[in-house]
Amino acid sequence: MNKLFFLTLMMGICIPWVGCDKQEDKLGPPLAGPAGMGQALNPQRDFTLHDQDGKLFHLKDHRGQIVLLFFGYTSCPDVCPTTLSKLARVYKLLGPIRQGILTVFITIDPQRDTPSKLKEYLQYFEINAIGLTGTKKEIDAVVDLYKATYEKVETNSSALGYMFDHTDHLYLIDAQGKTSHLFHPEDRALDMARIIRDKGGRN
Repeated sequence: MNKLFFLTLMMGICIPWVGCDKQEDKLGPPLAGPAGMGQALNPQRDFTLHDQDGKLFHLKDHRGQIVLLFFGYTSCPDVCPTTLSKLARVYKLLGPIRQGILTVFITIDPQRDTPSKLKEYLQYFEINAIGLTGTKKEIDAVVDLYKATYEKVETNSSALGYMFDHTDHLYLIDAQGKTSHLFHPEDRALDMARIIRDKGGRN
């Protein structure tokens, strides 16, 4: 895929986010996730899938690091590129600590999203990200751990013949492996960066 074409497409898709970012001259009120969320989501604080380089990825190996977890797919026309483009803004706001923040993108379309495709896709966003895949059964087990959802929808509007309706939350997993915050599409990049710092995203 031509990179200039891809980035132009992303800019068109992400105009609403860009407009929001331009208004981020003041901090908004603190954001909050559901009460008891840390206990309800993945109480084992671990899962295992294969990464974009074919290696096993264990969440528990990333204790001491902030992880931003997202479920999506590379052919997603809106939610995924919009979220990842916004994360690029968050990473810039985080400054020198950004390399200590890992974004984990778990595909819900393992049939099409090969490891190499995941790797190529995530490189466009210039964030510290890793793509994960597995069998449908393995992925569904992780989806269940985080009480996420997705549904395959047949459609004539996509060249693929189908799309997915899926959870659009971004899960903030703290240094202890606990899911301590849920980001939503309407959250501003500046607020997100502040919360990541507050949760332990420091040097």
